[in-house]
Amino acid sequence: MNDQDQSLAWVKPYYTTAGEYWGPTGVDEVHLHRLVILHRLCGEGPMRVLELGAGTGEVAAVMADAGHDVTALEFSPTRAPNIRLLSEQTRQGSLTALEADFYEVSLDEPFDVVCYWDGFGVGSDSDNRRLLHRIAHEWLKPGGSALIDVFNPYRWTLETGKEWILNRNHPSHRFRQRRRFEFDPICGCFLDQWCPIDDETGTCDEAKAITQKIRCYNPSDLQLLLQGTGLGLEHVEVDGVALDVASERFTSGHPIWTAWSYLAQLEHA
Repeated sequence: MNDQDQSLAWVKPYYTTAGEYWGPTGVDEVHLHRLVILHRLCGEGPMRVLELGAGTGEVAAVMADAGHDVTALEFSPTRAPNIRLLSEQTRQGSLTALEADFYEVSLDEPFDVVCYWDGFGVGSDSDNRRLLHRIAHEWLKPGGSALIDVFNPYRWTLETGKEWILNRNHPSHRFRQRRRFEFDPICGCFLDQWCPIDDETGTCDEAKAITQKIRCYNPSDLQLLLQGTGLGLEHVEVDGVALDVASERFTSGHPIWTAWSYLAQLEHA
C-alpha cells in the first residue's frame, strides 16, 4: 500500500458507516444558506454546478430548485442513493446523482462553480493538492469559482478532549452516541469520533466507533497548499464576514478564533 492509499484508507469505510449512523436530514437552514452564499459570490445564474462530497444531497437539491444544473458527486454507497431519489423529483433546474470517487471520476464538461461544503481536508496535503489540481485543470471553467469550506485549526484546538452524549432523534443521527473531539498538533488535524451507545448496557460500543481525521489549514497554510495547483485565493470569509488575509489585524474577538471553518473562494491563478 502506498502513502496515498494509506492516507485515504479510512475514508470510504468511515462515510459508509456514517451513512448508516446518520440518516438524511431533509432541507434545513444550513442548506438554504449555502444557496445564498452561491448567489452572493457567484451570481444567480443559472449555472452548471459540481458539488463534491454531496452527502445525502440536500444542498444539491436546493441549488437545483433555484434553477441550476447540478451534478452531485458522492462515493458513499449508503448516502448516494438518497441523492438518486432526490434527482427523480421535478425541479426548476436539474440534479444529476453520481456515485463515484472524486479522485477517479471523469466528467465530460467543465462547471461554472465547484462546491465542497464541510469536507475539505480529507487525506494528506498531497491528496488535497491533487484534488485542487483536478478542480483547476479538469472541472472549473475559465472565470469560474470554487467554493470550499476549510476547517479552522484554532477552534478545533480549543475543543480537543471534549465529549458529549447525543440522544436518539437528534437531527444528525439515528442512534444514541458519544461524540469526542481530539486535535493532532503535529499533523494539524482534528479527530472526530462517533461511538454508538448500547441501549441495554448504556455503554459505548467501542468496536463500532468511527473516527474521521481532517486536515485544518489557516489561511496562510491554504495559500501555500494552493501553490502549483492552478488556483489562487480570491476571497475569504468567516461566518459571512470578509477577511483580508494580507493586511487585517486580528483582535481576540475576531471570529477566526472561534469559527469551526471559513469559506475560501478560489479562482484560476
